[in-house]
Amino acid sequence: NTIPQMAQAVMDMKFEMEDQKLDVDSGVETAVQYFLDRLYMSKISLRMLVNQHLYVHGANIAKPRHVGQIDPYCDVLAEIKKAYNEAARLCDMHYGRHPQMKLISNNRAESPDVPVLFAYVPSHLHHMFFEIFKNSMRATVEKSGEGEMRDLEVMVSKSEADITIRLSDFGGGISRSQMGNLFKYMFTTAGRVDKAHADAVRGSSTPPLAGLGYGLPVSR
Repeated sequence: NTIPQMAQAVMDMKFEMEDQKLDVDSGVETAVQYFLDRLYMSKISLRMLVNQHLYVHGANIAKPRHVGQIDPYCDVLAEIKKAYNEAARLCDMHYGRHPQMKLISNNRAESPDVPVLFAYVPSHLHHMFFEIFKNSMRATVEKSGEGEMRDLEVMVSKSEADITIRLSDFGGGISRSQMGNLFKYMFTTAGRVDKAHADAVRGSSTPPLAGLGYGLPVSR
């Protein structure tokens, strides 16, 4: 599994540099960012092209109405609910509970009652939602402590020009000084990750909820 292995390699590099009391300067960070961006983009693009060819011309059987991997009528709300449920199960494994979700849809392009549909690859959309839900759930649960959790609020709005999806939570947010780091592979919104956490992730059969630093960069 390329992505977790590369994320682990980046973590090991950070630990090694910390042991040697070396700072992660901008040159190292830029080199890592450039390399991983190219690696993941090539991997995603190649897999997309190969699978699309196999679904259209090969033995792979595409789902009804799909054009290869592409769903011309991808249901945005349905993918959001699937990703939420999957993230909620993972959150339950780690914390024993998860925040509820309020989902609001507004289709201004057609009619408020018409589902929000567009042509896209469902698995890609699912991955993006899943990673964002994981971050939001972790922050919300940890912020609430043992108290009552506020719901996650998801707004989906479709206009003639585009589709906007907004997720709001009460997880405490992130400081403006860290905004430029959100899509860096050597940064994680879960805070500093130490070797104990890395060893626990490596030895656990439960997928990590956060801390590897590749969720948002790969989603982008």
